[in-house]
Formats: sequence, structure tokens, C-alpha cells
Amino acid sequence: MRSPRALAVGWRRGAVAGMALLVVLSACGFDKGPASPTPVPTPSPADAERVARAYLDAWTAGDYGAMWKLVAPDDQRLTTYARFEALHAQFAALAGVTKLIATAKPVQPTRLLLESPSGGPSASPVASASAAGAGSASPSLSDVPPSIPAMAVPVTLDFTTNAFGDLPLQRLVMLTAGTSGFVVRWSPAFLFPELGTDGTLTLTRTPSPRGRIVAANGTVFAMTRADGMRVYPQESLAGQTIGYVTKVTANDLETLAARGYRPGDWVGRSGLELGAEDLLRGSPGFTLYAVVPGNAAVPVVDKPMVPGATLTISIRPALQRAAEEAMARYPRVASAVVDPRSGEVWALASLPSFDPNAMTLGTTLRGVRLARPTEAQIVNRAVMGAYPAGSDFKPFTLGAALQTKTVTTATRMPCPGTWTFEGFTFQNWMGESLSGLRPWADSMALSCNTIYMPLSVLLYRRNKTALTDLLHEFGFGQPTGIDFLAENPGILPDAAYFQTHVRWNGKLSPYGPFDQVQLAIGQGSYLGTALQLALAYAAWGNRGTLWEPRLVLKAVRPGGITAYASKPTVHHAIGLSKPVMDFVVTTMRAVITSPLGTAYRSFLGFPIAAAGKSGTAETGGPDPDAWFPAFAPMTDPSIAVATVVVTVPLGNGGDFAAPITRRIMEAFFFG
Repeated sequence: MRSPRALAVGWRRGAVAGMALLVVLSACGFDKGPASPTPVPTPSPADAERVARAYLDAWTAGDYGAMWKLVAPDDQRLTTYARFEALHAQFAALAGVTKLIATAKPVQPTRLLLESPSGGPSASPVASASAAGAGSASPSLSDVPPSIPAMAVPVTLDFTTNAFGDLPLQRLVMLTAGTSGFVVRWSPAFLFPELGTDGTLTLTRTPSPRGRIVAANGTVFAMTRADGMRVYPQESLAGQTIGYVTKVTANDLETLAARGYRPGDWVGRSGLELGAEDLLRGSPGFTLYAVVPGNAAVPVVDKPMVPGATLTISIRPALQRAAEEAMARYPRVASAVVDPRSGEVWALASLPSFDPNAMTLGTTLRGVRLARPTEAQIVNRAVMGAYPAGSDFKPFTLGAALQTKTVTTATRMPCPGTWTFEGFTFQNWMGESLSGLRPWADSMALSCNTIYMPLSVLLYRRNKTALTDLLHEFGFGQPTGIDFLAENPGILPDAAYFQTHVRWNGKLSPYGPFDQVQLAIGQGSYLGTALQLALAYAAWGNRGTLWEPRLVLKAVRPGGITAYASKPTVHHAIGLSKPVMDFVVTTMRAVITSPLGTAYRSFLGFPIAAAGKSGTAETGGPDPDAWFPAFAPMTDPSIAVATVVVTVPLGNGGDFAAPITRRIMEAFFFG
């Protein structure tokens, strides 16, 4: 884009050469200077302003015919309407003009010089006594070119364009008296002085190279080869998170052409390639040239090309690979790994796998043909797959009950095989039960529904919104805020939800104790993602800080120019006291260490003091979803992981998801 100094120069050039007319401001008014060759009416500034405004209004509306009717007959004879219309339309099309706002300043009386040979407007400067040096001879009247009275209207033409953004042009609308009022003096140079009287416009475009996607350790996930092909060196590793590009289509250009896209350009379709499109793509450069026959093209407006930025992301390739390998035996599974100290996202693993090269090369980097991927492969289940959480919600239920003093840490409750409420009989997994009154560590270790369901009713009677309020604080039912990735916010079925969502019978009814019974064990209408569970359990581990997930660390353009930089950001502070959180964490530790624990076998021999909770969630079909979110160490944790195995036959969180979470933690702690 031209600089303000260049625009100021444009004003001066437009004042001198615009319309190929030379303007000499007269300090003496219209009754001074050489007489006009033909008598003209005394000019009226109000009439001049009205004609200039009509001309500008017609331009704003794109009505070139109305503009032409206001142009002086002398100037019409020098060109044709077809050329007049074509030049304006050419500028609008090349620059991609979407809007014009024309602002006029007060009318200024002036004089318009005439060309000597033809009597037309002159483009030659005239010497004056004031401009002569000391001691120089005064010019005679015969040395002063003839002129006629005129009106000058300074205007600012604020164009909004696709190619150049906001493009302000400073021009002078010159008017002289015609047979029936003022007329506008025009030549192609009015648009750009460089056009002269017979120039045309042309546009060149400089494509912007697409930026790379790299890990903090330098591992390249996405790059553009020298031949222009977009490739993915890590192939299917984190494929859904990286995403893919394709060439723009004719349908795309119906909307993307306005943003400078042209046939042959790449455009992001999923993952970071889509979410960070503007950073990765940069912006192409455009130069508008004035082309005069017999002369070299002269640039009149320029917008420099801005190269795409290189994205540095927080994904750790080794940890991502370990997660994908740990999940490999299952057809549909997802895992999210985050840093409890900052919210950095270290892995987002999703199976079935997806190799983005299938969408560009059609093969692996070694040339092995890749089939067209299915939607199930492309979707990132770690952030887009929303599932019921099952018993992973029991720590939240216990935390809310302790915080509201519904129970204390010393409270004991029975764990029978079944429990009946409002005519419905609920049971524990495989009908398990414990004798006598049991402490909270045992109830959490065995994951006793028949304790946490009645506990949720007691909590509801004490505080109807305590559980749903706490779950909201932990980030459920809302976006995590992960940058540049599409995500599923899930569903938190609280009182507000049931004000707008009908029940199975098609009617609205408020949130009640039966809803709380379901929500207390992660069932009912609740849905959430692996990333949400990983962040929530990270908040248990760090004792109260829910982080916004941080995936893109920075985006840097060539030359070291930072286009984007992120920093650790707190999403929410959890309203539980530290003693409550400490106690609940000890019960989650029992899930792994107690012989009653659902993850006891899966974590046997693991040397780091991890804490977590299994979840086996009903799905409406015969096969449940198996969950295991956890963090380690249990005090001041350095990693949090949440894994879900989707609709696994006869599955449960402790036996199916917990081993995956453990293997990811082993890779983190021991390489």
C-alpha cells in the first residue's frame, strides 16, 4: 500500500496533472486575470458543489452513465463513453472495489489554463512574477497563457478493496461553466495522473508462500516443497490436529476471491491448516500499474506480499507417537495429554488414523498409494468426539458434597449391589457390593454407584445447583478455548439446559433430583471430550487452576516478525477449598493403589504416584465407552491424560482405557 507520503504526493500530482488539467489558484477571484475567450455566467460555488456532489454520488453508486452526463462536452469529445466506463469498471474489478465513500471539502475558486494550439485545457505550468527570482524581468501579458474561471473541489475517495484493503485517494474535481451550468472536467489522469490521456490499468499478483507447522523441537509436521506441493513429513502422526489443504475450487472462489484467492491456491480444510489459515497463508501482494502506450508500466498502488508464518506448536512428537501406539489395538479411541502447570497440549491422539498426504499427494512420502480417507479418519476425536463420561464424574460429586458440608471426610455410606429411586433400580458394575459402611476411598476405588447416586440426592436437597455449578467451573458444557482448532463444547445438562431442551416425551420440564442422580455418575444427557476431561483432571492435580489449552505457541514470519504469540491463560479458578481438593485426590489415588481399585491391575508396579478415575459409560447400545483420566504425580503433577475407548465390547475404564493412559505416562516419565 502506498505510504501517507506517497498519498500526499498523489494529491499534489492530482492537483497538477489530474485530468491533464493545470490548476492555478487565483487569489484575486473571478474578476481578475485575462478574459475568457467566450462570456460565461458568474460561477456560483453552491452550484459547483451540487454538481460535484452529484458526480461523486453517481460514482459511489457505480452509475457511470450518470457520471458521464456531468462531464464537459469538450472532454467527452476527447474520449468515448465506452472508454470512460471501461476505465472505471477496470479499476473496480482489478482492485476489487466493494465500497466507495467520497468526502468533499469546500469549493475553491480558481482558474483553468487553456492549451495554446487547440484552446483546450493546458498541461503546461505558467511562470508568474511571484515565482521569478529577484531582479528578473516582469513577464508581459503575452507571456501569460489564457485561462477561464473554474471551481476546484478537493475530495477524498475512500475505496474499500479486496486487493489493497482501504485505499484513500486525494483528488480535485474541477468544474467550469457550461451552457446550462457547471460541468466536470475529466480525463483518465483524474483517476491516476500516471494514466495521462490514453493509459490503461493492469494488475499483478505475487503469491504468498504458505508457512510451515513445526513442533517446538523442530520436527516439521507440514511444509510446502519447492515444486509447490503441500506435504506432511510426519504422515499420520497427529494427522487430525495438523489437518490438510486442497486447491481452491470454483465454488470456493465465489467467496474466497474477495480475500485474494485465485485458482491454484491452497486453502486449509481441517485442523490447524484450517483454523490458522490466515497465519499460514499470509497474504498475496498486488500491484496496480498504469500502462501508457509506448512507455514502461508505472506502479500506482502497491500492497506488498506478506509471507505465511511458521507455526510452532506444543505437540510433542515422541509423546504423540506413544499415545497413538498405545491406542493402536482399538478402532475408535482418543486421548488428550496436557501440562497441568500451563495448559500446553502435548498430544491429541485420535484413531482411526489420518494421513493428510492422502489429500495432496495421494500417496505416502514413499509413494505408497493412500485411499481417500473417511470422515471418521479426519475427525479429531480428542476435541470433537463428545461422549458420556461415566464414573469419571464421581470426584466432582464428592467435591461438591464436601464443599457444601453435605457430608464430611469422615462420613461412611453403604455400598449395596442395587439402589432404587423414583421407581428406577440402579446397580453397580457387574452387581458388585461392599459390606458395611465404607469410607470415601473405598467408594471411589470400587466406583460404587449405590453410594454416589444417593449422595447426589442429599447434595441436591442441600443445594440444587452446587453440582452443576462446580461442573461448569471445571469447564464442562462449554468450549475449552483451544486456539485454532474446531472443538465440540459438549453438553452440561443443568437447569438452563432443560429450559430449552425437551424430554423424551417432547415436553419441557425443569432440572430435578433424577437428573442429578444421572449427572453424578456422568450419564443422562451429559457429553464431553477427552480434552475437557484432561484439563479438568489437571485442575484436580494442580489444586484449582483450569487452564485454557495452549496448542499454538507462536507464529513467526520470515525475518523474525512475530505474527502471533500465546501465553499460559487461566480459564477458571475452581471454587473448592484446598483441603477438599486434597482429600478428593487421595480417593482418586485409591483407584490405583487399593486392591478394590478399578485400575489397580492396570497400574500395578507404576513407580509414579498417579491419581485418576475409571469411567464406564452407558451409550444406549450394548457396548459402553471406557474412560480413564489421570494425572501424575498426585501432588504437583507434571502431566494429565484422558483416554476414551469408544463403544468397546464388554469394556470398562479400568481394564481398557487405564492401560493406555499408563503407557502414555511411561513414555513421558521414562522415554
